[in-house]
Amino acid sequence: MTPSVLTWEIRDPGACVLQVTNMWPDPNRPVYGVFVRRQVESLRRRGLACDVLYLRGYLGPHAYALAAASFARSSVSWRGRYRVIHVHAGETALAARSHVGAPLVASYVGDDLLGDRRDDGTISPRARARAALIRSHSLLFAATITKSQAMEAVLPAATRRRNSVIPNGVDPTLFAPLDRAEARRRLGWDAAPVALFAATKPRSPNKRLWLAEEAARRAGVRLHVAATEDPNTMPVLMSAADCLLLTSVVEGSPNAVKEALMCGLPVVATPAGDVHEILANVTPSFVCPPDPDALAVAVRACVEGVRSNGRDESAWLCEDAIADRILAVYERLAPGVTPR
Repeated sequence: MTPSVLTWEIRDPGACVLQVTNMWPDPNRPVYGVFVRRQVESLRRRGLACDVLYLRGYLGPHAYALAAASFARSSVSWRGRYRVIHVHAGETALAARSHVGAPLVASYVGDDLLGDRRDDGTISPRARARAALIRSHSLLFAATITKSQAMEAVLPAATRRRNSVIPNGVDPTLFAPLDRAEARRRLGWDAAPVALFAATKPRSPNKRLWLAEEAARRAGVRLHVAATEDPNTMPVLMSAADCLLLTSVVEGSPNAVKEALMCGLPVVATPAGDVHEILANVTPSFVCPPDPDALAVAVRACVEGVRSNGRDESAWLCEDAIADRILAVYERLAPGVTPR
């Protein structure tokens, strides 16, 4: 049976905030939008009562058109129900903005504003038009959130004045260092060095899996690609691996890098999103040009068994700290909406 375009994932009788997202995990896609679910869970832990509405955009372009019509109707049916509506991702924002009533906050995720890139860094006319539309459309929101300064920089000037740069947070109790030998035993790995490549869609041209594969080959390490594993196994993988290898052309604020830091896993990355900022004081970790030899040298430097100081340097990325910053955005739009 085909699922509905819009489905309620969380209903709270006391909800004063609505979260709308086109990414949400389910049994068939356990990693799809897991960072959105975790952010919602962190807000609920802070005492915020909220509903979650899932826009199943993967059903096709018609899903967004149908959702836009539904949000237009909700301007009447939801009158007075929500004090803030928070929408996640650019396409969701296009559909949800047809709602008139409560102030809307749009959170952008990366390629929605920056454009989906080919592996050589170029962008197709279609992707360029999509990004331009979403950037212009941001003017219609009461507030916006970007994951990085680079994303904020491409917004219209008027939007930048009411934008907040807030990366996704990480749960430090879930992402914590485990004994490396035990983690490898649980995974059935031998002692051979392993670089971890973590991406929901590893074959996307933007991720440049080919570059990671070549860098790993030249470094003499095995590349483990994590794409569809249960999200709860990621701390085990990150505790067992020798480094995280990220070779993306463009990112918003890559979650895998922050999770690796919390696990003490060294990171080797190409310059994308906010990796320079996040890795500024982390050792050992490297930001390299997209060259397989340079990446291979950095990967070999990580295969020394030394873990990074990432956990000590990333306390500001803990989920609860990030949740407080998001709640501050809500409070500016609707004073009294946040828990006391």
